[in-house]
Amino acid sequence: NFLSATGSARTPAYVSLTEPIVVGASVTFTAPLVVDFRNGLWKLNPTEPLVGDGTGADSVTFADPRTAAPEAVGGDVSLASFNVLNYFTTLGSENTSCIAYTDRFGDGVTVRDGCAQRGAWDAADLERQQDKLVAAIAALDADVVGLMEIENSAALGETADEATATLVAALNAAGGSGEEGGEPEWAYIASSADLPPVAEQDVITNAIIYRPSALTPLGDARALGEQSGDGEAFGNAREPIGQVFEPVGGGEPFLFVVNHFKSKGSAGPWPGDADTGDGQGASNESRVRQATALRDWVAEIRGDVDAVALVGDFNSYGQEDPLQVLYDDGYTDVEQHFEVSTQSYSFSGLSGSLDHVLLNEAALRRATGADVWNINSGESVALEYSRFRSHGTEFYAPDVYRSSDHDPVLVGLQAEAAPVELTLLGINDFHGRIDANTVAFAGTVEQLRAAASGPALFVSAGDNIGASLFASSIAQDKPTIDVLNALDLTGTAVGNHEFDRGWSDLEGRVTELSDYPQLGANVYLAGTDTPALPEYELVEADDLTVALIGAVTEETPSLVSPAGITDLEFGDPVEAVNRVAAELTDGEAANGEADVVVALYHEGAGFGTPDGSTLEEELADGGAFAAIVNETSAEVDAIFTGHTHKQYAWTAPVPGTDRTRPVVQTGSYGATIGEVVLTFDPASGEVSAHTERLVPRTTTPAAELIETYPRVAEVAGIVQAAQDAADEIGDTAVGEVADDITTAFAGGSFVNGVWTGGTRDDRGSESALGNTVANMLRDELSALPQGAQIGVTNPGGLRAELWDTQAEFEAEAVETLPDGTISYGQARAVLPFNNTLALVSLTGAQFTTMLEQQWQRNPDGTVPSRAYLQLGLSDNVSYTFDATAPEGSRVTSVTVDGAPIDPEASYRIGTFSFLAAGGDNFRVFQDGEAYIDTGLLDYEAWIDYIADGSPLAPDFGKHAVEVRGVPETVTPGQAVSFDVAGLNMTSRGAPENTTLSVALEDTDLGEVAVSGGAATVSVTLPGGLAAGTAVLTLTAPDSGTVVNVPLTVDAGPVVEAQKTTTDLYAVLPVHINRLLPTTLVAVVDQAKGTPEGVVEFREGDTVVATATVKRGIATHRLGTLSRGTHRYTAVFVPADPAVSTGSTSDSVRVRVVL
Repeated sequence: NFLSATGSARTPAYVSLTEPIVVGASVTFTAPLVVDFRNGLWKLNPTEPLVGDGTGADSVTFADPRTAAPEAVGGDVSLASFNVLNYFTTLGSENTSCIAYTDRFGDGVTVRDGCAQRGAWDAADLERQQDKLVAAIAALDADVVGLMEIENSAALGETADEATATLVAALNAAGGSGEEGGEPEWAYIASSADLPPVAEQDVITNAIIYRPSALTPLGDARALGEQSGDGEAFGNAREPIGQVFEPVGGGEPFLFVVNHFKSKGSAGPWPGDADTGDGQGASNESRVRQATALRDWVAEIRGDVDAVALVGDFNSYGQEDPLQVLYDDGYTDVEQHFEVSTQSYSFSGLSGSLDHVLLNEAALRRATGADVWNINSGESVALEYSRFRSHGTEFYAPDVYRSSDHDPVLVGLQAEAAPVELTLLGINDFHGRIDANTVAFAGTVEQLRAAASGPALFVSAGDNIGASLFASSIAQDKPTIDVLNALDLTGTAVGNHEFDRGWSDLEGRVTELSDYPQLGANVYLAGTDTPALPEYELVEADDLTVALIGAVTEETPSLVSPAGITDLEFGDPVEAVNRVAAELTDGEAANGEADVVVALYHEGAGFGTPDGSTLEEELADGGAFAAIVNETSAEVDAIFTGHTHKQYAWTAPVPGTDRTRPVVQTGSYGATIGEVVLTFDPASGEVSAHTERLVPRTTTPAAELIETYPRVAEVAGIVQAAQDAADEIGDTAVGEVADDITTAFAGGSFVNGVWTGGTRDDRGSESALGNTVANMLRDELSALPQGAQIGVTNPGGLRAELWDTQAEFEAEAVETLPDGTISYGQARAVLPFNNTLALVSLTGAQFTTMLEQQWQRNPDGTVPSRAYLQLGLSDNVSYTFDATAPEGSRVTSVTVDGAPIDPEASYRIGTFSFLAAGGDNFRVFQDGEAYIDTGLLDYEAWIDYIADGSPLAPDFGKHAVEVRGVPETVTPGQAVSFDVAGLNMTSRGAPENTTLSVALEDTDLGEVAVSGGAATVSVTLPGGLAAGTAVLTLTAPDSGTVVNVPLTVDAGPVVEAQKTTTDLYAVLPVHINRLLPTTLVAVVDQAKGTPEGVVEFREGDTVVATATVKRGIATHRLGTLSRGTHRYTAVFVPADPAVSTGSTSDSVRVRVVL
């Protein structure tokens, strides 16, 4: 025992100034040693005492890890934290009640007990302590240092800050500054007026010293002085103090806060302060309360200062609860961030950091490096000033080593505020995709969020719900809302589908379930300019205030059931966004201010990058998207779009500037995430750069995502619960299909004569699924009183396909069902809207107008982003059109039940309640009569139809075919030519048409070739065609498409048939059988032209022969005849009675003699 009375004169062999032993240093043994297990530890025992002179004579060599200075941390200014080991200038020797720790000669060294002092015993001891601290602080070379465990002179009845002033004076003296009127190198921040009464303060305190040549204090010093009483957070700890500094050479200010939390050695007053044995020691609850109070206080006092540094002795290791409070508030420990390999404290054989520098995001972006300078914690306590003259060898030296028991922590900062990289992760048109891909979708968001170099916000451009998969729709989309809540969706524009269940559902149930705001700046209470929804959301992203402004397509009234939005009106989305953006950037804090403005439009381009389109082409098309790009305020820094289910990440010019900004849409269903990174320059207050891209859904295994990301784990649980609930119903078989029945697929091609590939939901093209659903509407409603004659469906209502293999259903596959079988969930996914079936009467003229309204117009006359919507029609309806004709006259013919439509007649239409109310701009339905909402649900009728029709087969016959160039009138015998296009359907599995047969009623007029779904029909009409209407029937045998082309026949002026006469001659009037037979010669004469037809040679009423008239003559040689006299006549039968008349000759006599 080297501290006992008998052992203190000896020298511990493990202490040396020549060959110091430092915790963490490596050791090399050059001779055998003894290894044994004692006192619960394995121990290495050399066979002779250590010498510690560095010669290696004792067969043991210790490495020297000491450094003369900390690692370079870079930056323009440096910050440090340093616990100065009870630095007291009020000495123990000054108070007779003080009891000392003594050296081996009995002289006092430090205060042990009996008085308030805690430091050096007398002036000589203070000098030794001070020399080491001055050496350490000088070598630390920081510009500002937060000090802990320094005397609170005021609490001892001394002049306030006396100890701090003394230490600063010693620093200046050591550096030779401040002499002869020169500027001192060091200064200190005087105690804050915010501190509580002295009676509530501890005898040790926190202090701030700094170099005036590097930093200038701004404003008053601050202290958290309102929570120091009993029962308050800092009743058992030192009050945090703070000061704002500004770099002298120019730059952004930062708030520097010094802290010293309650120690681990004794339990505080709170229930959670007892040592639970979890490694966090005693008083953990006290420290958590102190961290919480610190967090809240800093938020109150920081003002407009962005960067904050919390430094000090937190008496908490890096992963303990108190620090988690601060981490959760956005602070980062520089030791962890810069992967510093050393620690600041060593206790009971364990090393860790109790001392930290915590930076918020703004400060962290300015940070350039960090170090824990190991000059104390790993050194032997024998080197400390408090162990002066404690051993036979004196180990004290006025150097930096063991100047305290804590190591200082140093960090470098750039003077200027670093640019902020704000990452925006966007989606649109998710449509309740609760399936096997949802975890990967969530994982993609989390991977991008984790990879972001700065703050990241998750946003949406609307249609998160509605038109959802079965697992979500059966639960009214609550699983989808829960998933977006779990992923911390920051805000969303409302989409038209958010109104599917009506305004009351959106403002009530949906809003209450959502942890994120539903934004709609252009949604107003009817008849007012009062916003019905929040227009924007202000979000704090580290030190940026980000505004999200939402707007929905102005077409919404035509896209949802009008009955559900009677209390609302929808305005110009660009005008609304610009109005709000102006308010948020006008400098008026009262109406909200933002550093960055993001527009979320539920409206978008008609085509995207995968379609081969470019930004320039989309702008040239005009419309809503062009208005968004060209007219959105320059105050808006990024634009997310949606609605059209297209993919693009374009850089667009900002109107009126030389800047650009991102314009993004992600397609749909969470297949890609739009990542926009905005670089914000704090100096200019502007976005200085941006990048944008679409990131496909991750392929990382789900198990890995769930293990790595807590949010993904939560999403996985939500999805599993939703699927389990849905599977009870959804996996039940309801029917079969013979082949795929799908929507139109854009971008595919014919492979081996069959349409293959492409992207679903081409709403501008006819589909097998659309026509099949129309058949369902007609058939399911036909038996009702005043039942349906025709079925009509809108393409936007078709949200999934019917596949003939389970593999094609992908995430919606039911493994227990055989191929060709359709489950309840798979069928319901096709029609997920819960529309009711409706009946309405339209005249033939109104029905034709309905077809004309496929070329879309908004109520205000503008063309929407989807300029054409192809209706699905039941199989008893077909029509022709010419898309180049003037608007309103493009439909050239309509056929119903094989006959031309009667404009005056009434036709009973079966459709969905959405369409019957004028949805999708088919406003003619609102003019219909005898409207009936049957109350039957769409998906229930659909499932019944599949069950009754199983196996349901696709019909690839087109109901709508483009026909151009048909003459207004034709005449009999005229050669007619016209073009036909759009013969090929683009649903999966549709056959490619190769030929087209042409017929006029029962007359076959030939066949023409089809290429690319188009053909040129050239035929000659029969000469005897009657005036009026004739119908050419074109049939494509490959697909079964039948096209009826009405012709208006004008027979022209009445022309009398040319009169003919027929004369008959018997050449050789005497007939001798087999020797000299008689030949009958008929001569047909026509007034004008050459007669065409045949001559019937008759004996009485019996036709004995028929011969074609050639050049007016027809002949017949008689065969074997009976003896006697025979009489013959010739009858001319014209080929076309309208051209020539018939005529009969006089009779001639032929005598047969042999």
